[in-house]
Amino acid sequence: MARVPGSPLLSILLVCVTLLIFVVDAFTELDVAIAVMYVVVVLLSASVWARRGVILTTVLCLALTLLAYGMIHVSIFSGPASGRLMVSLAAIGITAFLALTGQAATERLLAREQALRRSEAFLAGTQRISKTGSFSFAAPEARLYWSDEAARIYGYPASDAPTVEMLVERTMPEDRPLVRAAVRQVMRCEGELDLRHRLQLPDGAIKYVHVLAQPTYDQAGHCEYLGALMDVTASVLAEQALHESQVQLAHVTRVTMLGELAASIAHEVNQPLAAIATNGEASLRWLNRPQPNLEEARAAIGSLLEASRRATEVIQRIRGLARRSDPHHRPLDFNAVAEEAAALVRRELSSHAVSLKLDLAPGLPPVYGDKVQLQQVLINLMMNAMQAMQDCAPGQAQLLLHTAMDANAGAGDAVQCDITDSGPGISSEHLPHLFEAFFSTRADGMGMGLPICRSIVETHGGRIWARSAPGMGATLSLSLPTAATFATQAA
Repeated sequence: MARVPGSPLLSILLVCVTLLIFVVDAFTELDVAIAVMYVVVVLLSASVWARRGVILTTVLCLALTLLAYGMIHVSIFSGPASGRLMVSLAAIGITAFLALTGQAATERLLAREQALRRSEAFLAGTQRISKTGSFSFAAPEARLYWSDEAARIYGYPASDAPTVEMLVERTMPEDRPLVRAAVRQVMRCEGELDLRHRLQLPDGAIKYVHVLAQPTYDQAGHCEYLGALMDVTASVLAEQALHESQVQLAHVTRVTMLGELAASIAHEVNQPLAAIATNGEASLRWLNRPQPNLEEARAAIGSLLEASRRATEVIQRIRGLARRSDPHHRPLDFNAVAEEAAALVRRELSSHAVSLKLDLAPGLPPVYGDKVQLQQVLINLMMNAMQAMQDCAPGQAQLLLHTAMDANAGAGDAVQCDITDSGPGISSEHLPHLFEAFFSTRADGMGMGLPICRSIVETHGGRIWARSAPGMGATLSLSLPTAATFATQAA
């Protein structure tokens, strides 16, 4: 029973009705139970006042009923009148009990409705703040329901009933096969749903969404998916911006590294250029003889072409390291990548009096990655090792580059590369922080080389770590999945 608290008109009406019933009951000689009409007062009081007011009204009605009976039958006992009195008292009491019970039930219902509205308001506000909508999908009827926030994410009015066609319509054309496949999965009720795709709204705006849903079953075995729809546009754009910043930082690091390797680069280019000049002069001498020696001239020209090819390769490697471009992943011979990286630091090895030993395992399966980025990692690690050995005694600075299959991975799953120096090693205090940004063990270090190496290796699906014993040198190791393993993981 709905209550209208504080209504003065109803309160006045109740008082008037109560007085009218009392007057009729006390001052008329009608042979009917006039006092039964007090039930109307009790019922109306439940609509106006709270529980205490209803109880007081009930007590008042009972008292007025007894008072009217006493005024008329105080000296003359009447059996029928006494019967009517008992009926009236019972009717008033029962009505009061029912009115109080109904009032309590109504108040509980109103409290639940208010709590439900509050919960819905909190949920709607939370969904707006977190940009997360909710939905349900009943299979196989394809009945779809969603929250207001889910409708907003898709760009539809909240009043529109959602359909599968509406979902596909808002999906980017390139991602529609993914959405249709997800719908087929839900229709078959095949496990949890985890889908990321893009939306294209009518105004041309692009949104990135993440859909998560789980199947539930009722007692009849009917399947219904309950899920969440998250607008992850902001996080995806931030991730893309971070990736772009990492690419730019890696490019700056490579260019800086090329500046440090300027002497090695000049040496690398000078050697084939000198060979070209020498073989060209030799060719002319063999041809300018009174009796030209064509065989020797051909051999000299062949050596000249070989030196030219080496110079071209050196320049291509340098241009590859210097250019700013997106990574180009393809199957690579990691041993060849290591050999080219070692060739680029040959001059630095000589200037630091460091002897390099290449221990490359034959027959390694190809890895899948970007050649320039992997060369950058190896050059960074070798340069760090050379700088760590700058205080070694003459002839004691030794650098080992070792490749083999990763024994900790499955058979044929990953290739491992170890770069070991004979320097003083890394303290146990510094070792856990070695790959953290801006952490460096050198006073003039920026602390970005190893974090960039870690980022590149992890982007390739691999891992990088360091181990060292003080005074026993340090080993930096990286493990990269083979091309076959990478293709299996991608599939």
